[in-house]
Amino acid sequence: MEYSAGLTSERWYQQDIEYVLALLEQGLSRAEIREVILNENPFLVKTESALQKRFQLVYKRAISLTNKHRSFYLTGTKYDQKALILYTFLKTYRYAYESLYELIIYRYQQKNKQLVLAHLESFMEEKELQSEKIANWSEVSKKKINNTLLLFYSSSGIIDLNDGVYSIAPLHVSPRLKEYAYKNDPLLTAIITLQVGGNIDDL
Repeated sequence: MEYSAGLTSERWYQQDIEYVLALLEQGLSRAEIREVILNENPFLVKTESALQKRFQLVYKRAISLTNKHRSFYLTGTKYDQKALILYTFLKTYRYAYESLYELIIYRYQQKNKQLVLAHLESFMEEKELQSEKIANWSEVSKKKINNTLLLFYSSSGIIDLNDGVYSIAPLHVSPRLKEYAYKNDPLLTAIITLQVGGNIDDL
């Protein structure tokens, strides 16, 4: 997975992803789903080009969920759904994926369980030293990326803003999703518990 500044165009898009997941559950192909969306415009965007772009973003994230993930999403709690929407984002974008482990989980485990914008900016600076591609992102893109990360982490519930500081906390999802994650999916486990490894009793 390569670094991509395409995440500047991302939003939470939960209703849009849910719409695509329901069509996938019906067994529709990508081409069939695309045709439905172009004909019905369920995303309520104003132009066809914008609709095409939204479809590409949403479909790419939706198919990052396996059939089992999709089942958990469609039958799970709203907290399960939030965890899985965040999962689609982290599975799609390398920079976001690394931010979970190297910024959010690190600060939760080693520091004071708090996050401010300066932490995201420092993380970006570290990544610039590791990747020429990131170093070449524009300042506008870098700002948008940090804002996008804050949007996803706050929408999922991993961070909560109080007096200008974000508190970091694990997600409260259903026991069955926790158990599935622990047995089958290290990334989903990390999202839910903010732990890397560990015992099932910790869930």
